[in-house]
Amino acid sequence: MNVLMVLGYPNGITKKEIPYFAQIIHIADVFDAIVTKRQYTTHVDISETLKILIKDTLPTRQTVALDLLSSYSRLGKINPRILKVLFKVVIDDTIYEISCTSQYVSYLKEQIKRLTKIQKYDEKMQIAKRQTEKDYYKDYMRLMFEPGENYENYNSVLKEYNEALDMKEELIDKLNNEITIIKSLKT
Repeated sequence: MNVLMVLGYPNGITKKEIPYFAQIIHIADVFDAIVTKRQYTTHVDISETLKILIKDTLPTRQTVALDLLSSYSRLGKINPRILKVLFKVVIDDTIYEISCTSQYVSYLKEQIKRLTKIQKYDEKMQIAKRQTEKDYYKDYMRLMFEPGENYENYNSVLKEYNEALDMKEELIDKLNNEITIIKSLKT
């Protein structure tokens, strides 16, 4: 379905004459166009995108962020009720992303705990005086390694897990902040 047809072109229908499904498709298409990172533009935060859409629910002739919305503003504004539904969908999707990321954070914490334990055994192995003690610690470390890990690379794996954990925790904070902003938006 062509976006122009969704907005009532060529028949010139506007506002309530445009079917709900067409309005929903229009809002979903505009939302996707704004939030999707493309080669020619940078990613826009979800809450900023919703603010842009809210501006198009107002009955003004001001220029909006996207040229597409601006050129179609005279043909029919975004239905605020449909935009509220989009808010709920975005919040639900963001909560799901937080949940998935939180599960990954739990996994990272378990791996960091395991690798930190290996690191402690490595330190004990380094200061052990007898070879039997050194062998004991080395064998125990070997049992704790995951596939692809070894004595030479476990510290770099631990560092990568810590960096990933920091990134994912920042992402969760950012997503929670996005939800707070979205919930405060009014249409």
